[in-house]
Amino acid sequence: MFRPLRQQGCCLCEGLGKANILCVELQELAEQYQNKTDEELLRLALDPAQLIPEANALLNDELARRRINSTEQRNAFRHEEAQRKEEQAKDPGKLFVVRSIGRKRFGRAGRTYNPETGMERFKTTVFIVLFWFPLIPTGTFMVERKRSFLSNQMTVLERLPLDWEQVLKVWVVASGTLLAVIGAFKLLPRLLFRG
Repeated sequence: MFRPLRQQGCCLCEGLGKANILCVELQELAEQYQNKTDEELLRLALDPAQLIPEANALLNDELARRRINSTEQRNAFRHEEAQRKEEQAKDPGKLFVVRSIGRKRFGRAGRTYNPETGMERFKTTVFIVLFWFPLIPTGTFMVERKRSFLSNQMTVLERLPLDWEQVLKVWVVASGTLLAVIGAFKLLPRLLFRG
């Protein structure tokens, strides 16, 4: 893909003398653009300032060759890309715990319940867990779910700034639970072997 500066050939950096930079041959760059999907090319076209003029010219040529270079198509793709990024920001990621390690949600702050629809809405924080102990908070989300027995299906409404009050409460409850379990294990032999 990238080759060191050469004195001959069609190089983007030709004429820079002994400058120690890498340059991409225009032909190789054109081939790279030909191998990209329409979506990848349109994503590159969203920010033309990131490309040098020669690369922009090659990109525009490839977009024209594929007939996806109209302003309407670019605006439509820009709108789709903004929606995709917004949806991606709301996604809390996959929640899982495998052998006591994974990602799990904790807390239900600001809970509201609508008895007419049976829906409840609350703020929850997702943590990376180790031995089921919440260690690192990765995000706070406003979620909504149908209130029913053993229902865990939720819809993420929006991503919120990390709620440190909720994080601290989760850590305090988890630490208290851990200390209670340790205390019970220390007390158990005394109770069993009273003599």
